[in-house]
Amino acid sequence: MSNQRPDGDLSRFKWATVVLPIVFFVLLEVFRETVLDRTMAADESHVAALMIIAAAILLFAFIVGVYLDRTQRQLVAQNKDLTVTHAVSSAVRGGLSLPDMLEQALDRVVTQTAALAGQVTITAAEEQLTIRRPASLAPGLAWVGSILDEPADPAVDAPRYSQLLDVDTGLLEIPLIRGAERIGHLRLVFQPPVEPEISDAAFTDIAGEIAGAAQLGLTVADLHRRERERAVLYAVALQLTGRNDLREVLDTITTHARDLLGAERAIVCLADARDPSIPVMTGQDRMAIADDGSTCLIAHGRTAAQHARNRDCPLVPPNDQRAWAARPMRGPGGLLGELCVVRAGRAFTVQERSLLGALADMAAIAVRTARLHEAEEQWTIHAERDRIARELHDSLAQVLGVIHLQLRSLETRAKDEASHGMAAELSGIAETADEAYRDVREAILGLRETVREDGGFEGSLREYLRKYSRQTGIAATFACEGEARRALSPRVEVQLLRVVQEALTNTRKHSHAKRVSVSMDCTGQVAILTIEDDGVGFDPSTVARSMEGGFGLASMRERVEQIGGRIAVHTAPNEGTIVRVELDAEDTRGTPSAQAPGTARR
Repeated sequence: MSNQRPDGDLSRFKWATVVLPIVFFVLLEVFRETVLDRTMAADESHVAALMIIAAAILLFAFIVGVYLDRTQRQLVAQNKDLTVTHAVSSAVRGGLSLPDMLEQALDRVVTQTAALAGQVTITAAEEQLTIRRPASLAPGLAWVGSILDEPADPAVDAPRYSQLLDVDTGLLEIPLIRGAERIGHLRLVFQPPVEPEISDAAFTDIAGEIAGAAQLGLTVADLHRRERERAVLYAVALQLTGRNDLREVLDTITTHARDLLGAERAIVCLADARDPSIPVMTGQDRMAIADDGSTCLIAHGRTAAQHARNRDCPLVPPNDQRAWAARPMRGPGGLLGELCVVRAGRAFTVQERSLLGALADMAAIAVRTARLHEAEEQWTIHAERDRIARELHDSLAQVLGVIHLQLRSLETRAKDEASHGMAAELSGIAETADEAYRDVREAILGLRETVREDGGFEGSLREYLRKYSRQTGIAATFACEGEARRALSPRVEVQLLRVVQEALTNTRKHSHAKRVSVSMDCTGQVAILTIEDDGVGFDPSTVARSMEGGFGLASMRERVEQIGGRIAVHTAPNEGTIVRVELDAEDTRGTPSAQAPGTARR
């Protein structure tokens, strides 16, 4: 590669064509007078002078020709330098995106230099952008790709051409330097190994043009990225200020995480809201619930704040080699879950993980807000039920009790006065008042009973059955297989408790049962609640009609359908009644218990 410029040679040549003839004739005249005229005759002196002049003219013409030919070659080379420099300069000033700009610039460099292939690599922070032209090499040229992909030599600070003798190829490596910062390199492969007719200065100018445009493109892309991130965070923050559904907010966050990070999929795993530290079968990992209802284990519960890969995340199989990143969602009470993303290709950068952490913090705020709203709603409902129960107890229950006592007193007096007809009527009224009184007391018990935080569903149900047995005289028992606390969400627990209360009310009023048993099986993929009594039963043909109308079975059916379950009633005259409720794993959001199957807690 030539580094000479014709400007200096042309200037010197111009002065030489003026000065040298004058100097030659002065010297010739001196030589003729001092030498030729003294040693030769006049005619011989003139002939010798003419011969010297002719030889000088021929020599001068030869020298002028050499200089002109050299200058012409230099002008052609300079024109090539200007052509390729201008081509690259126009390519990088086209207002294109960074990849498109690099492709266009590299295309022009490869075309102007007649290179076999070329590659430009831009490195910024932890990201690397590589453009190759032609994009795909012809069969049999895979070795060219390996040459282009070799790591750059940091010691190269200027264009360097070298021959690879083993493959009969020339390699030109040009560092892309802007100011004092090296942002990448440009490589050209030549076969046969002919050194390009472009000067080092031109290649340095080309490298400067590409480096400047790349740096500007990276800056603009970074500004656009930051603007998008701020817009996304602002939109999510606005959504957090309203009482939006938790799933809707988490769907928004995962969608933005997937789009901003170029991920294939993003997912939020939520830890158990009641006790995230309960161990499951695999050890001390924390259970998490994915957006599709599947169960995973949160790696942040057992490792440092940053872990390389959660093998139990449902995003990818354990041996999948795609890039994976996760950030914990933490609250004052501990770990709430984690936000995970996965993609093929390059690993996630520190900057991208930082953005993922910001989105995870917002997801944690959404989860905490939703749980606070749920707790507030449950507290409001419980307070209202307690108020209604107190009013029933202080008003209607007291009145019914007094009526019942007065009617019994009248019944006794009527018997004494031998008014048997009046006594029978008063006895019926007393029985009705007594039944109403029992209904009110049972309603008070049902209103006041709810799922407590300390005992959970099992403890609350056991306490209700104990009070039910004491009030009604019907022996009520409870058995549970598996971990009901883990298998049921708070909303499901409340609805199931109400279903049990409705069923036991029907048992007391209609079955004439002496015993009733309630059981819960949470060991499989389907959670099953069974309520069975030893009463008189009823006609099974009326079950479907009762499910559609009335307040007993219809109310139970509506509650079960609200939590995505199924209810069935099995009965026959004199064979008792069985109420069976089934909830799929998608609705229970649980995992098999660590307890051995078949072991029941009573």
